Amino acid sequence: MEKKPATEDSETHMLNIRLQEELIKRIKVLCDEKEITVQDFVTDAIIEKIGLVHKERRKKSRL
Repeated sequence: MEKKPATEDSETHMLNIRLQEELIKRIKVLCDEKEITVQDFVTDAIIEKIGLVHKERRKKSRL
């Protein structure tokens, strides 16, 4: 997994989103099992998704 920017070195902003209650419960359980915060989980998921989108765009023909 790619390294995420250190919180102390980066400016942060609040992001409010709406998710289904069941999904939030699943995320919290997973985070408890992995001993990570929900914030770290969501940050990692966004970083990973951005990387995948970037890779997919690079595969497409440029013509």
